[in-house]
Amino acid sequence: MEYRIISADNIEELAAAMAKSYSEPPWHETWTIEKAKERTGSILSNYKALGIAAYNGEEITGAILGFTDPYEDEDFFFVSELFVIPEWKRKGIGKALIHSLENELKEKGIYTLQLISISYNQEFYKKAGFSNDSVSVLYKRL
Repeated sequence: MEYRIISADNIEELAAAMAKSYSEPPWHETWTIEKAKERTGSILSNYKALGIAAYNGEEITGAILGFTDPYEDEDFFFVSELFVIPEWKRKGIGKALIHSLENELKEKGIYTLQLISISYNQEFYKKAGFSNDSVSVLYKRL
């Protein structure tokens, strides 16, 4: 498996991998390629966005995407997406993507990662060193 930094040039293949990743449990989502392109493109167009993809040959098997979130005395990095296509799950790709991202961020002087996770994935993130902070995610459907 090879891990590469990706850019907006990779949106088409990222979109296909993302749509495939969310098609299985617990999500059962039916992303169109167009909507997945909008999502990945939106993330990669943010402030100091960064994406890393796992490649098996020329096929993307997973990716982690996010952007820098400037704050008072340090910058954070917000992970917007971490996905692995179904046939490659539970093979260490997600952890390796996080590790690759951490290495890139340390070189940039960023030492804090943030993300929002569904409860289904909490155990995975805890094993990767994440912990809950004092912030709650709130939303309102209009």
